[in-house]
Amino acid sequence: MSSGEAGAQGHGAPVPEPGALLPLVDNMVMRETSEKVHGVPLPVPVAGAEDRRRHARRRRMQMVLLNRFASSEVEPKTARSVTDISSDSLSGGSSAKVAPEPQPGAVAAPAPAVWPKSLSHGAQSVIGRRRSMEDAVAVAAPLPVATGEVEMEEGGGGGWVPEFFAVYDGHGGAWVAEACRDRMHVALAEEMARLGLVSGGGGALWREAMAAAFARVDGEVSAVQAAEGGTKPYAEGSSAVVAVLEPRRIVVAHCGDSRAVLCRAGVPVPLSAEHKPERPDELARIESAGGQILYWHGPRVLGVLSMSRSIGDYFLKPSMSAEPEVTVTERTDTDEFIILGSDGLWNAMSNEYACKVTRYCLSGRLAANCPATGRGSSASDAAALLVEMAMARGSEDNVSAVVVELSHLAWRKKAACQHGSGR
Repeated sequence: MSSGEAGAQGHGAPVPEPGALLPLVDNMVMRETSEKVHGVPLPVPVAGAEDRRRHARRRRMQMVLLNRFASSEVEPKTARSVTDISSDSLSGGSSAKVAPEPQPGAVAAPAPAVWPKSLSHGAQSVIGRRRSMEDAVAVAAPLPVATGEVEMEEGGGGGWVPEFFAVYDGHGGAWVAEACRDRMHVALAEEMARLGLVSGGGGALWREAMAAAFARVDGEVSAVQAAEGGTKPYAEGSSAVVAVLEPRRIVVAHCGDSRAVLCRAGVPVPLSAEHKPERPDELARIESAGGQILYWHGPRVLGVLSMSRSIGDYFLKPSMSAEPEVTVTERTDTDEFIILGSDGLWNAMSNEYACKVTRYCLSGRLAANCPATGRGSSASDAAALLVEMAMARGSEDNVSAVVVELSHLAWRKKAACQHGSGR
């Protein structure tokens, strides 16, 4: 799917009917949580066996009980599975932790394995309950490397061209997000060629390439905003989260409040930390640039934006920065999928919930248990389901999601084997 096609996906589609799958999916998520916490699965409801209101009351009571156990038993497991980052780099007291990265001066590890490209990928973007659409998504798989795909395939990249996925969440209008959709992957490909990343490269080169690409796109947008004066609103910008999948690594760059999450062995691993003005490191950066944080329905940069980094927003510079934070994560054989989403998705669900819903879809369990929904088990189905669940859970923003499937889940493998053996 081309970047332009992905960016337009979902704009003309009707908004999913809120709540159509919420009871079914929530029940499956609760059953899995109950099995992990208590060791006893919840009973599977039979359609029409009891009144819907009784089921709803039971689900609410079970969720309250399960949340009490989950907060004390499930979260520590997640925390042990990733490396902590300082509380200074977290927003709003979040307990999220970013994936570990190689440390400078560390003993060199054996050469990592070369992993295959994504099995499937899909994007969904809907206007939701807003009057206008300001989100944009982009998929360039493979990424059109400026020096040509042949050189990339023959170089040290492991035999295939990296894949590019991105979500852009605009504010004050759509054109900055749309400019990012059209330009970011092109700028990154050119920077990769300039730095020699077409022949493989380490984390430092990836950070340089991402920073240069973000700076180029921000410069192009800011130049338009500065030149056109009052014809383009200065308070127009976009958050950005970009993921590049290459044979050995997952490279994520972001600025703003969009988010990337990797599901590894069933455990959500955040690949980004949101840029909020209340983060101590962001507050220090803003004040050193001569800006200030004003409180109006929460902390805001100069009283305007509730995020501290973005592309565009010319009149808020230099307090607003377009410099991305970049994480480089080594791939493993337990990596299952990546989710990229705008804040319209993440404001309605946690990382854990999003990963459980996506696993149910990709594993084929949703299609098997609820065939009447017509859901398949591809990444496109998972992205559409995430968007629908966010709407059903009350999201009031545009909602965008990109799902990148990295490996077949065990449940689907088992089902396929049983089907092939005639059982």
